[in-house]
Amino acid sequence: MRTTMVLLCCALLPAVGQAQTPIRTQPARTEPQPDTLLAAKITKLSEVVVVGYGTTDRKKLTGSVSTLKPNPTGAPPLTVEQMMIGRMAGVQITPSSGVPGSAVAITIRGLSTLSNNGNAPLVVVDGIPIYGIGQESNNVNYNPGSTPGFAFGGTSVVSGYTQGSNFEKNPLASINPDDIESIEVLKDAYATAIYGSRGAAGVILITTKKGKVGKTQINAQVSTSISKPFAVHDVMTGDEYADFYNAYYKAVNPNAPKVFPKGINTNWVDAITRKATGVSANVNMSGGTDKNSYYLSAGYDKMPSCIINNNYERYQGKVSADQQLGSYLKVGANIAVSHAKNSGAGAQALYREAVLRAPNLPIYNADGTYAWGNGANPTGPTEDLNPVAKARKNQNYSTDSRVLGLAFAELKLFPWLVARSEIGTDMVNSRSYSREASRPHQLTGLASETSTQNRKWVTNNTLTVNKTLGGVHTINAVLGQSFESSVENTSSVTGQGFLSDDILSISAASDRRVITAFEKKTALVSYFGRLNYQYMNKYLAGVTYRQDGSSRFSKNRRYVGFPSFSLGWVPSEEKFMKNLTFIDQLKFRGSVGFTGTDGGAGYYGNQGQYKLATYSATYGNMQTISVSQPANPNLKWERTNTFDVGMDLSLFNNRLSITADYYNRKTTDAILTSAVPSFMGFTIQQQNLADLNNRGWEISITSTNIEHRDFKWSSTVNISRNKNIIKKLHKIDPNSLAATIESNGGNFWLPGYSASEFFMYQWAGVDPKTGQPQWTDNTGKQLDKPIREVYPNEPDEHRKAMGDAMPSVYGGFGNNIIYKNFELDVFFSFAAGHKMYNGANAALYSYTSGSFSGDDVNNLSRDLLNYWKQTGDNTGVPMLVNNSNSAGSFFSKYDYTVGRNISRFLEDASFIKLRNITLAYNLSKGWMQRMGLGSITHARLFVQAENVFVITGYSGIDPEVSAYGSSGLKAGFDELTLPNPRIFRFGLKLGL
Repeated sequence: MRTTMVLLCCALLPAVGQAQTPIRTQPARTEPQPDTLLAAKITKLSEVVVVGYGTTDRKKLTGSVSTLKPNPTGAPPLTVEQMMIGRMAGVQITPSSGVPGSAVAITIRGLSTLSNNGNAPLVVVDGIPIYGIGQESNNVNYNPGSTPGFAFGGTSVVSGYTQGSNFEKNPLASINPDDIESIEVLKDAYATAIYGSRGAAGVILITTKKGKVGKTQINAQVSTSISKPFAVHDVMTGDEYADFYNAYYKAVNPNAPKVFPKGINTNWVDAITRKATGVSANVNMSGGTDKNSYYLSAGYDKMPSCIINNNYERYQGKVSADQQLGSYLKVGANIAVSHAKNSGAGAQALYREAVLRAPNLPIYNADGTYAWGNGANPTGPTEDLNPVAKARKNQNYSTDSRVLGLAFAELKLFPWLVARSEIGTDMVNSRSYSREASRPHQLTGLASETSTQNRKWVTNNTLTVNKTLGGVHTINAVLGQSFESSVENTSSVTGQGFLSDDILSISAASDRRVITAFEKKTALVSYFGRLNYQYMNKYLAGVTYRQDGSSRFSKNRRYVGFPSFSLGWVPSEEKFMKNLTFIDQLKFRGSVGFTGTDGGAGYYGNQGQYKLATYSATYGNMQTISVSQPANPNLKWERTNTFDVGMDLSLFNNRLSITADYYNRKTTDAILTSAVPSFMGFTIQQQNLADLNNRGWEISITSTNIEHRDFKWSSTVNISRNKNIIKKLHKIDPNSLAATIESNGGNFWLPGYSASEFFMYQWAGVDPKTGQPQWTDNTGKQLDKPIREVYPNEPDEHRKAMGDAMPSVYGGFGNNIIYKNFELDVFFSFAAGHKMYNGANAALYSYTSGSFSGDDVNNLSRDLLNYWKQTGDNTGVPMLVNNSNSAGSFFSKYDYTVGRNISRFLEDASFIKLRNITLAYNLSKGWMQRMGLGSITHARLFVQAENVFVITGYSGIDPEVSAYGSSGLKAGFDELTLPNPRIFRFGLKLGL
């Protein structure tokens, strides 16, 4: 934390910060200069801001809204999240892994509910809420592996996690960053209430480019990139591995030890990783007159994974046009299409397998064929393993095709009144395919395929009023109606028994089965209105109301209203401040209101759900069905009440801008899937069970420090603080509820703590006298046996709150320097006050776990070579055979010390990361004319580096990864998760 604050202070020393947009003016010279290279800037107070169903002047804005605008001439980011990470106060974005196209976790002002889908912000692209932002919609399942030490004897001892079992896609990957005009994030109740039931977790508005009045302009960009692993885990060589396991099995059974051979030292990670070369190309054309405008674009990206034979390719296109028909009617449409193929979806499982694969085994047999199995090792996994063979022979990929379109008609009824009707659609076709080639234990191969078709239709109808009365009263209002309907169709099939590995079609398998086939439907109807009033541009007031009706709830609880109110005062417009000429604008604002969510309710949360009965139960020779989830007609909306006060300040001719906010957000009746007694005939039911609270503050500062003819230096910094607390769980026994939720894959939640709090058994190190692992119970007593053995009837009473997985402080800071034709941009992001469970170390410290037919004997951390050997040894590694991993014959293959609810590997994950550094050179117009390139209006060469370095106390490779993808609730687990790569990029951008 000390390092973080030092660097922040350094960024602010010259002129206390930077603001929210590109505020630079052009140097006084004949050659045109591009805007600052900061990939996205927060806009200054005088600009037009996109809000729900309209726009407004930032000077008159009484809600909390952050805006990013990509640099029109800088190095374009490859992904939407690259534009946003660390750039916007109150918005935390965490890439889950280094697999291209993988999910990112986005939280706005903390966790507002206890469901993953409910915490996902609403994303609206050109007025269309896009499909599939929640985690549930983006999981792609593949054949699972297993990580040692996670469970035993059929009883979960930790929050279960299966490595490599699924891949979560990034729904924002279908959006071309080069097409984005601006990104607005709505954060407080007044800004989000216009979206009602989807606004509780915040709203992200993405506005894409459209044609502008003027001659035709063509812009093109091409770049190539090289990515490589950020770092690798320090694991044993083949000889070290053999020595360690020989010592372990000798300690287990001195009379008949197992012997592992030496002489082979395979670096499996090196064998499956590479320096990956990618390419990106974009071109767009735009223009228009006072009657019409158009914009066309096309893009291609190839972003290969650092794992061999795993690639990500994306094709994108967009067309936008509008036409003025007479003086009163305007029509238009835009359509964006994308197609992506991700053959790197299995990269995570391959990486994990390579890290854990025994290093004393070869990749190839003597005859050049792939070496499967355990070779000369006396024991090992029963599954055939060879990560190189799997990377080369198996296929794991997903394809996603998306069409996002909108058509509108806009009628000017009066100069101050406009009617607008829109119809939009979001259509997504997804296919995931997995094909395992033949191997010794599966000679005929396996395959699975899942196809999903999603259709969303949206209609919006609005009336917009903009009227000034008497020169001092200004009214801005919108009244509207919206209807959405969504249909999702999914089917999954599997097959085994293929005559050849060259046969890919499941129809050719000898054994074919339909695993799932279902259809889901949901609908939402809404009515809304917003009224903003300004008096003499000094006194501001607003009211918003939206009523939503959702098919997810029963008829008597289907409709709910969401009101909000705001006030603002602009002292800089008062007479007593007119002499303070250094103040451009000072505005105070406040808001209070309600939003809500139905995201935790699922498609049919209030209705009974059924499944085919197990054990082939029949009635009248027909298979029976049973209740899987009972109906809950009393299930109701979650409601979130947010209070926000803020200040916007601009000084010294907009050279220094400051925005600050304080908020308090309370959620009531959060929806949980709760366990119920099995004697009722079912085990789970969705219920309104919890109340939560988030409160915190945000500050954004932008400054232009120096601005001369050939030199300009600007800085930016934003910092956010959030505290999340579960206020209430509506159950008599919170401990029992927490344990039940955890056993069903959730968190261990208790009132008074964060929704992402770690509750763990406290690890007390290794006794230097005995070499035994030690724990501390809730009385402070030290134990030399696992707590679950000492207190078998009440183990959860001895778990302790050990820290939060979500950072308490986060943000970013950067500097931009322009000298003549050169431009340098440096940007850091940071987070502090949170913990990460280093599951990578837990797996690499686990040498006793496996199945009862054989040990996993996976590769291990070199730290284990320093295990306790004699009295007086001070080490963090117990003696080889100890009270934890030899608790009895039934449990002998499991080690409590590596369980995911033991604090042994819980670490501080605070970090500062050099996120991006870019150096660019603008070719002069005179030089281009001399070279016969006068038709080129501007040209820029750039070199860029991403994920350059990180300052952290975390002992793992990357403190930002998350084994649970986009889930903020399950943040803070590094389970040998593929780290984000370091990327070097070179490119050219030009305009005609």
